[in-house]
Amino acid sequence: MLPYRCMANRTIQRSHYFRFSGIRGEHIAKIWFIEERKQPFGAEFTVIRNYLGDRVRYYRPPIWLGSAQLPWRGLHCFRPLRWSLRYQYAWEKSRQRYLYITHNDVLYTGNILAPMLDRLQGHLAAGPVGQCWNCSASAAGICSPSSFMSYRPTYSEWLRLSSQYPGARADRYPQVVDPDQPWPLPECRVNEWTLLVDLLKARAATMPLGDAVPIGASFGMDTGTQWFHDVMNAGHHIAHVDTFAYARHAWASSTGGGFPALSDRKGVRPW
Repeated sequence: MLPYRCMANRTIQRSHYFRFSGIRGEHIAKIWFIEERKQPFGAEFTVIRNYLGDRVRYYRPPIWLGSAQLPWRGLHCFRPLRWSLRYQYAWEKSRQRYLYITHNDVLYTGNILAPMLDRLQGHLAAGPVGQCWNCSASAAGICSPSSFMSYRPTYSEWLRLSSQYPGARADRYPQVVDPDQPWPLPECRVNEWTLLVDLLKARAATMPLGDAVPIGASFGMDTGTQWFHDVMNAGHHIAHVDTFAYARHAWASSTGGGFPALSDRKGVRPW
């Protein structure tokens, strides 16, 4: 049993079905542009907002947590704090059944929405699962995005494995792994740089209506890892989708990751 559930928030709109036509541009009803309160290197987005016109809904939260972790998960029940998280404003405001989440450092090379919608059916969400490059189980060759549902070690088994194959963030494992529920593994999540969510299911499972922390919360190892842990242990299913044929995350980053580029401009390759 998860430790906290918010009182029902009556301001959340009911989900409605969205008609997908099969034409690329018509997969998208509205674009929710969530701008972080603090932008690196003086970045501004007037040109993009003007280009998108009335298809965009823009939100810049007055409070911004960034990657900070709240000390108590129940604080996510307070809307100003919750809406300061990535993705949350669109999560609660959208009137469509499906919400596609993406970062601003993704290069798209194909129509990703049609195959992701097909894969989503019967699942809570669909996207690329895993941060396997950091994971001890992946290094040992016993877990992958296609087998994460079946590889469920006990806590003692995980301790032995992570000591034999320590990942880059292994020093944090004792603080984030729940001995009673060690699965999913601490590095495991559905990566939210290309993620399609069924809001009809996901809203009911996620704060403020359900038990899971918001997907943008930086609980656990990374953004979205605690949400993944919560919804998976509540019995929901998330479909792995290999998005490499359609999208490249952090394509301009010399490190292959998006987060370092927020503070180190040298890590961004010129276009």
